[in-house]
Amino acid sequence: MIDTIEFGIEKDFDFDRGKVWKKTLAREETLEVYESYFYNDDFINVNIDAKGLSVKTTLSKLYGLGDNNFYPLGVDEMEISINERLPKMLNEIGIVCDLEKAKIWRLDLFKNASLSHNYQAYKRVLSTLHLKRTENRQYPDGYLVGNTLRQVIFYNKVKELKKKLGSFYVRHLGLNDENVMRGEIRFLKHRENKRHGIVYLKEIPDKWDLLKEIYRGYMREIFKYSFKGGESMSEEALEILVNNAMASLIMEGKYALQYYGLYPYSFVNRGDLLNALRVHFSRAQVYRILRNIDKARRSFEANKEYKKLYDELKIKFTEG
Repeated sequence: MIDTIEFGIEKDFDFDRGKVWKKTLAREETLEVYESYFYNDDFINVNIDAKGLSVKTTLSKLYGLGDNNFYPLGVDEMEISINERLPKMLNEIGIVCDLEKAKIWRLDLFKNASLSHNYQAYKRVLSTLHLKRTENRQYPDGYLVGNTLRQVIFYNKVKELKKKLGSFYVRHLGLNDENVMRGEIRFLKHRENKRHGIVYLKEIPDKWDLLKEIYRGYMREIFKYSFKGGESMSEEALEILVNNAMASLIMEGKYALQYYGLYPYSFVNRGDLLNALRVHFSRAQVYRILRNIDKARRSFEANKEYKKLYDELKIKFTEG
């Protein structure tokens, strides 16, 4: 459920300057020179400056799985990571701090959904999703809705891992299904995490159920619509509708089109439509009406498919 974690401690910490790298920088406005320190390895990224100590990592790296962050880890793995592995990592690079004071700066929550199709089939649906006061960005294998405080992103996780770890290694892990989409929520600032009741690193295990509900709440906001159109009629009901519409078209011409619309005629073959339309319309009018029926047929099919894909995503990401 948790991917990226970034936390910070503003004061009351110490570090071994011989185990970190120093950067000397100048402030753009005043040209005042100041120093900051950093440390990066395969597990954590550390930055130390006038604002304090900040550490960025992922739960998979903390727990020892490295870049393989496909599977969600549970609360037990979280407790081991922050109570045993993290203190050991910080101690090895000479950082002494009280993790009880560590505040969450950034927190990413995710869920993997196994779908009926690969990511590309859902691109049109995803492009219509939005949140208040956010901007949207479409990527070849991902879609992002967000601002400087929060982001929601959907993407092909297996394809991303193949780029990062290599296709052979990913197949060796048994991750071959590219019909898996990840839905990820990113809280990018401390105040956004605090707004949801997440303040300190150490309290995350006790608020595991709250995090799950926060995730579902955001996804319910993203998938807030319930489409009523696009349902399939029973064959019997559809047959009655089409027969009545065709009988009316033969008898009443344009009044039948006004009353029934184009939907029932989209199920009639072109020859029968031609014969019925020629009774009341000129040649030019007949072919214009046929073009409109063909256009409507494509639109009905597209809307039905859109609803089907939208509902699948909604169920996968808002339930469970």
